[in-house]
Amino acid sequence: MALKLELKAGERVLLGDLVIVNQGGRTRLCIEGDAPVLRERDMMAPEAANSLPKRLYLAMQSMYLSRDASRFLPEITRLTREIVAAEPACRPLVEAIERQLHSGQLYRAMREAQRLILHDVDTALAKAS
Repeated sequence: MALKLELKAGERVLLGDLVIVNQGGRTRLCIEGDAPVLRERDMMAPEAANSLPKRLYLAMQSMYLSRDASRFLPEITRLTREIVAAEPACRPLVEAIERQLHSGQLYRAMREAQRLILHDVDTALAKAS
């Protein structure tokens, strides 16, 4: 099944290790195949990873876009352990991330990590970073 994207003028999307920039008006793309696709609004810059959940998201983003995803597993495992140690109430969110990772659903795992980032705003995780 093809992925359909609509991009605003100037919006970027990563397609694997390629960056596509819409230099015109609104554009619709139909992407067929099995390559990682990440919209600009879902990208995290390294300098923005200023908490444990954000560092986890950045590692997962790198894993999702990488040709060698397995090299990010040790860092992701370390970060998930640190998050649960700092805030045990986050365990269900971390377990949801791990389930998606282990089933090979990297994009869905990233979406779960976004939920963890939202939870971070209201917890002590920011202080633990």
